[in-house]
Amino acid sequence: MIIGVLSDIHDNIQQLDKALNHFLEAKAEALVFCGDFCAPFAARKLAESGLPVHAVFGNNDGDRFAIAKTCAGFDNMHFYGEYIGDVDSQLNLGGLKIGVSHYPFYAKTMIKTGWYDCVFFGHSHKAEKHKYGNALLLNPGEVAGVFGTSSIAIIDAQQRSSSIIEL
Repeated sequence: MIIGVLSDIHDNIQQLDKALNHFLEAKAEALVFCGDFCAPFAARKLAESGLPVHAVFGNNDGDRFAIAKTCAGFDNMHFYGEYIGDVDSQLNLGGLKIGVSHYPFYAKTMIKTGWYDCVFFGHSHKAEKHKYGNALLLNPGEVAGVFGTSSIAIIDAQQRSSSIIEL
């Protein structure tokens, strides 16, 4: 299974279109969003991709109710609140146990539990990936390109590989 990971759209629809095109070309079967749609229209654009989207909220998602309401008609859009995953309810995609938080501090705490194969986060707008034992801690960077390079990540669950892609 190919999983697309993205974060920090900050309403940049042009860059989101590029990200979605990369995910479609890579034949992604699901997307994980690490927070900061900002406005409801950015969340709707992600939902309109038709791909299953597993999303957490970030610090710039001011009107979470409006975001969720805008996407209410999309069965492929799944909101989890502040984080995805604990020992009893992890996200499982392609056989990978996945945890997600917008914030680096929480993601770094989650990865140390040993409960996950992957933990994804955003917030810092800087792409990075680290191994903790057999687990992957990954920030796909920012879609928006506000503070630098616009980037996303692709996870191949079967190969257990990951790549960060500049848009």
